[in-house]
Parts: sequence; C-alpha cells; structure tokens
Amino acid sequence: MSEVCGSSADIRLAMTEFRDCILDTGLIHLPVQGERFSWHNCSEGDRSLWKRLDRIIVNDAWLGHWPCSHYHCLNARTSDHSPLVIRGDTVSHTVSMFRFDNYLTMSSEFITSVQNIWRHQIAGTNMYAVTRKLRALKQVFRTLRKKKGDLSLNVKLAAEFLGTVQKLLQTDRHNTLLIRLEKCCKMVFFRATKLEQVMLQQRAKIQWLKGGDQCSRIFFRKVAMRRASKKVFQIANEAGRTLTEQDEVVDEFVSFYQRLLGGERRREYIDLRYLRPWARHVVTPAECTALVQRPTREEVKDAFFDIAEDKAPGRMVTPRVSIKLLGLS
Repeated sequence: MSEVCGSSADIRLAMTEFRDCILDTGLIHLPVQGERFSWHNCSEGDRSLWKRLDRIIVNDAWLGHWPCSHYHCLNARTSDHSPLVIRGDTVSHTVSMFRFDNYLTMSSEFITSVQNIWRHQIAGTNMYAVTRKLRALKQVFRTLRKKKGDLSLNVKLAAEFLGTVQKLLQTDRHNTLLIRLEKCCKMVFFRATKLEQVMLQQRAKIQWLKGGDQCSRIFFRKVAMRRASKKVFQIANEAGRTLTEQDEVVDEFVSFYQRLLGGERRREYIDLRYLRPWARHVVTPAECTALVQRPTREEVKDAFFDIAEDKAPGRMVTPRVSIKLLGLS
C-alpha cells in the first residue's frame, strides 16, 4: 500500500525502520476502509502532498476479541490531519462451510468411526454415494470435535495442572506418586500442544516452522491477520455510491458478476488482435484440445493425493486424510 501521494522527499529509510519496529514488537496494522491518506499539506498544484501518517496499530489479543474491527479516516475539516474512527464487529456472521480438521485423525476413534460410515451400501451413482457418506461423516466429525473441546483451553489447563504438580514435587522430591503423576501430566500436555499445533498449522495455511516447532503465538497472529484481511466492509457500486451494510455489499457482488458473466458485456465482441500485444503466449489448437480433455482416473488420483498433509484445502471438502489412513489409496 502506498504511503505517499504526490512529490515528497525520500522517506523510504524511515518507513523501513518503522516497519522493522512493528515486526519486532509483533504488532499488526488494523485494516483501513475507504480513504487511507490521513494528512495533507494544504498546498496546491505540484506542491500538493498526501501522506498516510496516522494509523491504528493493535496486537493479536485485540484481533482475538474484535476480529472484524477496522477504521475509517474522517474528513479533516480545519485540521491538516484526519481523525480516525474505529468500527467494531457489526458484520453478521453467516454459517461457515463444513471443513475437515486434520487433528481429528489423531483420535483413537477416528478410523473406526470412518470405517463404519464408509462401509454402508448406498443405492445410486458413485458420486451420489460419496456425497451421502461425506454428509454422514459430518456428524461423526462434529462429535469427535466436541469431545476434544477447546484445544487452546486444553493446553492452558494442562500447563496449569503440570505446573501445580511440579510445585508439589519440589516440596517432596522423593514422592513416587508425585513423580508418576508428573509423567502423566507431561504426556497430557505434550498431546494437547500437538493437537493445537496441527489445528493452527491448518488454519494459518503456512508450511514453515515444521518439525515440532511450538511457535503457537505466530500461528495465532497469522490466523487473526488472515481473517481481518479477508473481510470486505464496504464497496462502491458503478454509480459511485458507497455501500456499507453487509447485505448490500453481498448483493452488489452478486449483481456485478451476474452482469459480467450473463449480461450485455458477455455478448460484446472483442477483436483478439487488440489483445495479442499483451499476450505472452497464444494457446494453439492442440493445446486447446488438451485443456478441455477429460482427465483420466490416474490423473485425478495423482492430483488428489499430491496435496501436502499440512496444507489446508480451503473450501474444498475432501476425505483424503481418512482414505490414506484407511489404506484405500
């Protein structure tokens, strides 16, 4: 995002130091909606200069409490700085699509539960049978997820219980019962942190920090930043009117793509000669045939199982993990 609009002295060094400071302290820029330049030098012509001097910076705890918060730059009126106003969580939360959690595969009940559903005989086409079985598995996975509870809370409770036992052990260092209890508490704590790490790796959609790195704070911050950046709080329609209500924003997106894909624009003829100078490569007839060719079963299977284990599939619901564990690959 540009920090300056207009002619200005070189501020790259100062901004680099500022960004490094933000990264070192673990702070996050709150998303801004609408006008982003908050200062104007009130000059005209070539001397007119706009800068993004004012901003709101929060930490991951803030985004944990108000994940949809953002801010707007108001009109400056008589000042050269624009006041900033924070908007809270006014966005209506819709029901999210079902998503498979990888940490469920670590449950001792997982394989048996999936096998019981997958062995059912369902009349109909193969795709219909798979769809019905996946739908039945939703309730199974919800039950397993409910049994696991809040993974982050489990880690906190396990750590507190382990700390209590270790303090008791310091007062009676040769107590066999306390030594055994400490070992059990360590196993519970390691198990809880492993489940939380798998969950956070999947939700953050990042592949680094593997091999048992317990940097959960980084994952929490990444999840919060992704959620904040994906929110659309306002949009301007073709008439120039800014829509801020969530229902209006959704309707405008739908209307725009309906006009784009099914309206008059769809029927407009475009001479490809005008596009050729910007095209690095023009698809040949042979390549066109290959692109529309139906993939073979082996190609589908190879692409299906080529997805990394710790890669979250986004909105694609897939039984890939359960199939691998069941030995059906």
